Amino acid sequence: MLRLRDLLLICVLLAAIGMGVYELGHHVDAESTSLTKQDSELNQTVYRPTHHSGPSRRTIELAAAGIGGTAGIMVLFSLGSALARPRRKATWRAN
Repeated sequence: MLRLRDLLLICVLLAAIGMGVYELGHHVDAESTSLTKQDSELNQTVYRPTHHSGPSRRTIELAAAGIGGTAGIMVLFSLGSALARPRRKATWRAN
C-alpha cells in the first residue's frame, strides 16, 4: 500500500510540474506576442529562401516528442518493475 501511495504521489508531482511548465510557457508566449505587436521592427516582412535545407520544425518536434515519450515510458516501466518486486528484509548474521 505504501508503494502504491508513493507512485501516486510521484505521478501527482510530475503532473503538477508539467502543468506549471505549460502554464509558464503559455504566459511567456502570450506576453511575447503582445510585445511583438507593439514593436514596428518586428512587423516587417522577412526574406525567406524558397528552398530550405534540413528538417522542418514539425519533424524536429515529432522527433523530440518521440524521444521524450520513449524516455518517459522507460522510466515508468523501471518504476513499475522496482515497485512490483517483493522486498526482503535484510537480516544480518554474525558468523
